[in-house]
Amino acid sequence: MYDSNYMFIEPDRNRFAKLIVSFLLTTFLAVSVSFNFDYLQFLDSLITSAIQGKAVSQFAEKFYTMISFLASPKLDIFWILVIAFFLWGFKYKIPALFAIFTLGVGDIIGFIIKNVVKRDRPPLHMAADDGYSFPSGHVLGIFIVLAIIWIFVVPIISRASVRVIIRCLIVIALILVMFSRVYLNAHFPTDTIGAGFVAYTWLQLAEILYAGYAPRLKQISFISNSKI
Repeated sequence: MYDSNYMFIEPDRNRFAKLIVSFLLTTFLAVSVSFNFDYLQFLDSLITSAIQGKAVSQFAEKFYTMISFLASPKLDIFWILVIAFFLWGFKYKIPALFAIFTLGVGDIIGFIIKNVVKRDRPPLHMAADDGYSFPSGHVLGIFIVLAIIWIFVVPIISRASVRVIIRCLIVIALILVMFSRVYLNAHFPTDTIGAGFVAYTWLQLAEILYAGYAPRLKQISFISNSKI
């Protein structure tokens, strides 16, 4: 459980190493997608076949469509504003601002990468899924939203069993969103994996910034009483 005497995100010497490793993996995957390497096509085909199966299921299509809708970039903004609203109300003002900042910058990073890599969508994708394919905006956004819940919301819950349940649900939710984008032909599997790498890399950098600057932000008058 969170101790108010400590910050949610403490300085961590290992965080920079995680940032470098995740950045290199992200770059490697992005370059592989850009050059359309054969092994990537094989991997995408293998995973897509496993997720979609041989027969079309109306239930699965409706279920994954709902999951995809709930994790859409526009709703991600809504979810993060709701989380920030409650964090602010409970005096976690700096975490609330950090949540909005992290999603906003994450979306910008995703947009830039999409327009650099310029990967086309899979065949037979829905018309509503326009724009480039890599990385998946749905997965990138919901990864950040769920990470904010993991970092700031879960630790303030008193019961350990509830914290464990919520963390399990967070992992399941992320997997379902990744599956939904592949099942609906909105993305190749490596688009969703790449989105996870991009989000994780950005979160490592964001956490470094939080650990370094959150105490300084408390000097600003309107957030001086914020818990960090």
